[in-house]
Amino acid sequence: MKTLLLQVALFLCSYFAMGQKTLFTPTEWSNPNNEFYNNLSNARKYESTNFVLYWGDKVGTDPSTYSDASLRFTPKSVADTLETSFKRYVTDLKFVSNAPTTNMGKYKIIIMMMNTWNSTDGRLQAFAQASSFSNTIGAMFVHPEATRDGGALSHEFAHTLQMMMHIQENPGNGTAFSGYDWAGPFFEGHANFMRAQAYSQWAEIDGTLTRWIQTRNFMWSSNRHHYTNFHLMYYVQEKEGFDFTRRMWAESKNQEHPLETIKRLKGFTQDQLDDYLWGYAQRQPAFDYPIQWTSQINNTSNFGKKIRETYTLIKSRMPRYTSRQYTFLTKVAGTTDQYYTNNDWAPQDYGMNIIPLYPTCTGTQKQISIKFKGHTEVNPTQAGWRYGFVTTKADGTISRYSSMYKTDGEASFTLDTATEANIFLVVFSAPKVHVNYNMDEGYPKQRRYPYELKIANANPEGFQPAADFRKFLKTNGRIHTNGGGWISNSANVAASVYVGPYAIVRSGTISGNARIDGYAMVEGGNISGNAIVRDNACVYNATLSSNAIVEGNAWMEGGSVANTANIKGNAMLFAGNFGGSVVVGGDAEIGSCSTAGVYLQFPYWRNGRTECDGKGATDVSNVDINTAFTNFSAASMAFSVTPTCTVATLGTNKSILESEAEVGLSIFPNPTAGNLTISFLQTEQEKVNITLFDVNGRKVDVITNQSYDAGRIEIPYNSGKLIKGVYLLRIQTGKTVVNKSFIKQ
Repeated sequence: MKTLLLQVALFLCSYFAMGQKTLFTPTEWSNPNNEFYNNLSNARKYESTNFVLYWGDKVGTDPSTYSDASLRFTPKSVADTLETSFKRYVTDLKFVSNAPTTNMGKYKIIIMMMNTWNSTDGRLQAFAQASSFSNTIGAMFVHPEATRDGGALSHEFAHTLQMMMHIQENPGNGTAFSGYDWAGPFFEGHANFMRAQAYSQWAEIDGTLTRWIQTRNFMWSSNRHHYTNFHLMYYVQEKEGFDFTRRMWAESKNQEHPLETIKRLKGFTQDQLDDYLWGYAQRQPAFDYPIQWTSQINNTSNFGKKIRETYTLIKSRMPRYTSRQYTFLTKVAGTTDQYYTNNDWAPQDYGMNIIPLYPTCTGTQKQISIKFKGHTEVNPTQAGWRYGFVTTKADGTISRYSSMYKTDGEASFTLDTATEANIFLVVFSAPKVHVNYNMDEGYPKQRRYPYELKIANANPEGFQPAADFRKFLKTNGRIHTNGGGWISNSANVAASVYVGPYAIVRSGTISGNARIDGYAMVEGGNISGNAIVRDNACVYNATLSSNAIVEGNAWMEGGSVANTANIKGNAMLFAGNFGGSVVVGGDAEIGSCSTAGVYLQFPYWRNGRTECDGKGATDVSNVDINTAFTNFSAASMAFSVTPTCTVATLGTNKSILESEAEVGLSIFPNPTAGNLTISFLQTEQEKVNITLFDVNGRKVDVITNQSYDAGRIEIPYNSGKLIKGVYLLRIQTGKTVVNKSFIKQ
């Protein structure tokens, strides 16, 4: 018996020894020029199941007692927090294999606690970043301040796993989105998406959402919002499951853009990819991403709900960040209801515009009509669009989606004010040909997709009565006598200052002959002389003097603008000082500059620009690749039939509006020559029957008759066997019956 027990004990010891991960010693550490050479000690090391932490001599062998609180940390707490993310990402979601034969299964991930060494080597200073050692095992380099909660650590650990994807899951040139510019922006957005899988409270934070809602018209992979583009991944996770997001990394190919990876894995054409991405874009007004996932900290996360909560926080505490959330159209001169998107607003590749509409009809049911016409001449081979209506309830949640439209034409939708509070027109740029952009090629080198609209029975954002414009901001204030704009009681605005009827001054001191015009917003700071803030510009705690101008969609936070400096376009500037005749526009984010020049992009070696380099408007970096356009004639934008507020009916007591409202039914494309998608909204799990009839009422087909869970459901249907003509689709969910027609070409 003793012999048997001894054998069992030896077996168990051997088993657990084989199962334990070992420490990997990077070859880099044997190089005397390496920053960690001679700077590591076993006395300053902590191991957990999957991680090993190293720290420097500055904080001693027990960093939890170090005198400087910013460098103080408890190694076990840091490791435990990392183990939480490991369990979620690796054990539960299986994003990267942890099998004993893999590098992840063999070695512990290396964590270097930065800024904890007495050495003056700058390479030992960092806040939070991820990499790998010897192309073998992932590594993280983190400041103790980055370990206080799971936010930064889970984000950086996601980067570590991205590295492991390239090392062990998808090795090779350019795989796992490595080594080429146009995949680069995906890394940060994906890391934030992953963070939400482990910590539901990080599904959205104000720092990312403030940036996103101001730049949604930029191309999806723009470096101006690459930390914030992850809402698309919530949509992909909802439609395809989490494992599809893993496959994107594990099965990506060399030189492939992430959207091209989705396209290939789904077997889409470019047109089908655009249709698919429209599904994500139309969710934006309500942040309708309903997928739920129980996080490691035992909270059930509804990603859309968290985004809406964060948006509400921004709106109440930091409303200046909402200044660019909605698109402002420009009215075509000489017309009353024809509008276009100017260069500041026209969406770039896979970018979008969200335009609130304010009905002018009376009654509960307010039908709005538009005529859409795209300026294909600006980018003839690429230009394409998707557009449609979205209605939301008073609490900001989704009510209904209209059909998807993808060609020039007319469309109508009806807001039911008995149950719905808002209606939006969403326009999404859907390129006919996918184009890859190098990182920060520059705003003038990114394609834009402008369009025009004729709008009946509604005013778009910025054209509603001035008293109603941004009404949520107008508390504890008054109308300024010179111009009729709104100023807070806490603002100090001289009588000589002009404040236009739609402008808002929330705080600050404004004097002299300064003008605050258009939709401009000012919060804090000092504006004097002949300075002008106009269009949809936002100035926060900045100083403007002399003949400075801040216009367009420009954002100026802190710093100063003096002389004849002009800040315009979609520029976002923070704490910089600008003077002389400097012009900053495009999507530039630069530091202080008073050297005459035109700055339309982030300084980067790819676009040939450096900080304050003095290059002018004719420099190749500033030459716009987008062809100028001329507004369409009134005749070409006229409606085929004069729109009315009347709502068509299905019978004596049920309108199209009422029935479609209950299921959010849409059919696209419509007309169709073959495959189409039937989309509807399930509010609860119940049986759905969809039956197809011809124009004479004869049953043609039963498309589905089964139970579906709550959420948006999309059912593909091949109409290729149908003869040309008009068909009626009837959908029944519970006691609700909805009819909708489509045309088979």
